[in-house]
Amino acid sequence: MISVLLIGAGAVVEDLYQAPLRRLEKAKAIQLLGVVDPNESRGRQIASRFKRARSYPDCDAAFRDGSYDLVIVASPPGFHAEHACVAFEHGCHVLCEKPMTTTVADADRMNAAAAKADRLLGVAYPRRFYSNFADVARLVANGELGDELEFTYREGGTYGWQAATDAAFRREKSGGGALLDIGVHMLDLLTWIFGDPVVTRSFDDSLAGGVETNSLLELTFPRARGIMQVSWEYPLNNGLWIRGALGEVKLDGGDLRTYRRKTPRGWSLMPATTSWPTDLTPGGGKRIRPGNLRPCFDAELVAMLRCIRYGEAFPVTGVQAASVQAAIERAYENAEALDCSWLPGDEQAAAQAKHWKAGRLS
Repeated sequence: MISVLLIGAGAVVEDLYQAPLRRLEKAKAIQLLGVVDPNESRGRQIASRFKRARSYPDCDAAFRDGSYDLVIVASPPGFHAEHACVAFEHGCHVLCEKPMTTTVADADRMNAAAAKADRLLGVAYPRRFYSNFADVARLVANGELGDELEFTYREGGTYGWQAATDAAFRREKSGGGALLDIGVHMLDLLTWIFGDPVVTRSFDDSLAGGVETNSLLELTFPRARGIMQVSWEYPLNNGLWIRGALGEVKLDGGDLRTYRRKTPRGWSLMPATTSWPTDLTPGGGKRIRPGNLRPCFDAELVAMLRCIRYGEAFPVTGVQAASVQAAIERAYENAEALDCSWLPGDEQAAAQAKHWKAGRLS
């Protein structure tokens, strides 16, 4: 069995990692041996749900007490680089929660540590297991929509995550708001489909001392250009719309198994066909096409274990994730105040004056 150390025992572990880890332990694919969290009560609570797991207040204590094959880093983003590098120093493979980290310098440090240790750094982007995005990525790669593509990608809703701490709202811990939370998923999918991104303009509504609830990026890729909009505040017309000379596709943000495709004959609803293994059977065994986000975490953990055991490719390596990190950093470096046209003129001016980048972009 592959021995696992879990760093972080917050909401993402409670809601999304715990169940698939327990299933994999029951199937004797893994054994979770340790849970690290400075909140010892929370660490003990998660550890108690696994047969052999012990809780630790910090990484030093965990590594003094045992050795591990795989470390899952699910701590706040500002700690990802520190925790991943410690794991590599102890000869572990690492699956790091998104975002990979909060700076390009830390991303480079993580990749260098992984290379030095000759261990895998996988970054957890579970949307890579959306069957419809996989099918559309293949359509674009095959040139079936044409060249010089245009896209519009929006995702928004009222923030409802049951966070265990306030880290997500403190820039020094989280690194950012809606863009770094949801936007990294979107940028990763766009990178998968179109290649490495370039941010040409960026806008957000963050005031000094806080994080953004809305962000808008203008992007170019080797094969496309378009806009990406993300919101923690209100619903948008969620989904990805790609337009090309040979056709168009639309992916609904809530449907992972179908997409709509336009050809000269009109629009058709297309069933997605891509699937992924659900166990460690050589050759693939049973496969799944996830219908929602939760089974994507199962598929992602299985993919990481298969990478360790069989050398199969993991969907997002640290090197690949670094290009998304660079785009995020560029967006924050050049952020302009988002036009809040619904506000009266004096309130718009006041918001722009309080914008976190006000006076820094001259």
